[in-house]
Amino acid sequence: MITLGGRSFAGPFLLPLWSAPRTAGVFAVLVPGWRLLTFRALHFGHAEDFSAHDLKKNPGYAEWLAIAGTEWNLYTAIHEMSFSTEGQRQAAERELVRSYKPEFNSATLNPELPGLRTLLLARALRTNIEE
Repeated sequence: MITLGGRSFAGPFLLPLWSAPRTAGVFAVLVPGWRLLTFRALHFGHAEDFSAHDLKKNPGYAEWLAIAGTEWNLYTAIHEMSFSTEGQRQAAERELVRSYKPEFNSATLNPELPGLRTLLLARALRTNIEE
């Protein structure tokens, strides 16, 4: 269990091993943080049915993978909102994006290739060089 924006999320779950439930809600794509057992949100989204929503087909997946280094560093957490409307899920997603300002909540121009910003951010996260 993890709390994001005052909401309780189930998870985080390793993305390659996650078995999506058949329910509606909002989700977060996470990577491990600097300290043990902390996570950083890369993306928030919503789905009417998580089991029909493949995160690997998201336009930002290549960017997330570039930051994580491997799919085994990608996590997801979900906040179930059974019987919610599309508008309620969108409002919850907007609230989370406003609170956390994740880097990858906008569509990418080329989903197959990570952008320069992502590559520079990934390089900075992997090297511990103090400037």
